[in-house]
Amino acid sequence: MTAADLLLIVMVIGLTAYALLGGADFGGGVWDLLARGPDARDQRKLISNAIGPVWEANHVWLVFIVVALFSGFPPAYGLVGSSLEIPLSAALVGIVLRGAAYVYRAYGAGAAGPDHWWGHVFAVSSTITPFALGVAGASLATGRMSPDDPVEPLRSTFGLGCGVFAVAVTAFLAAVYLCKDAAASPATEHLIPEFRRRATGGAVVCGALAMMLLPLFWDQAPVVAHRFLDRSMPLVALSVIGGAATLVALARRQFVVARLAAGLAVGAMLWGWAVAQYPDLIVGQVTADSAAAPTTNIHAMLYAVAGGLAIVLPPIIVLYRLFTRPEPTT
Repeated sequence: MTAADLLLIVMVIGLTAYALLGGADFGGGVWDLLARGPDARDQRKLISNAIGPVWEANHVWLVFIVVALFSGFPPAYGLVGSSLEIPLSAALVGIVLRGAAYVYRAYGAGAAGPDHWWGHVFAVSSTITPFALGVAGASLATGRMSPDDPVEPLRSTFGLGCGVFAVAVTAFLAAVYLCKDAAASPATEHLIPEFRRRATGGAVVCGALAMMLLPLFWDQAPVVAHRFLDRSMPLVALSVIGGAATLVALARRQFVVARLAAGLAVGAMLWGWAVAQYPDLIVGQVTADSAAAPTTNIHAMLYAVAGGLAIVLPPIIVLYRLFTRPEPTT
């Protein structure tokens, strides 16, 4: 294994963390947008309380991925930045607007204010970012991207479908996670059935979208599709097992197990794509070997990553443990 391969593995680990943690936050925004009925205010308040302690911390993983790509694979970074400027700019705008709207809503109309326009900005921008990142990820698999035609990724039906799929996955994760958050306090237990239904519906939608995307996958990303069949089927099986285990755990009200199983379902799917994508960073254009920086540079990057994780991980773990404890009852 080369130093470049090791850095790619570390980057996929960071991408997995961002998908499972930051993705769930975006999914919370989706359910904020779709909150309806007499419990809508309580649903939005639960979502806000769940996101509040960690909504900024989760973007550490995205920053790490961008820095690692820039430092470890400069040609790929340049091509991605110049060819995917529309979806990546949309993702950035969504992140900025979502963060600003979250704060302004919290200090303005209140986190539970269902009709405040900052709340709508927060919810809509939470769907824009995962959609845009899904389109960008699909472009890496199809190779349909060029600095001369920045609109090309938006012409791909597979890319647009992956964008929708990414939104559905974040919504599924958020609904599963929110079941545990709702169960943590007697004041929110009445929300469990609603989020359990949403988690089940999200799993069904994700499965249906995956089946619908298969023909487009084989048609528009044949190189990765063939590798996927050869290399990634065990990971597909893990993802299916994780999805089924999530539904069983939800039915039994085992919400910690449900969270872990949902993470397995999404993480295995993401790693399946990464394994099939290798050694291409951009199919037909850039490989890991052709884009890798000098070995000494990558070694320095890996040392910096190890040191950074030693500093960043402990406070993040403490943050999660502190804010996921059940509130004491009086």
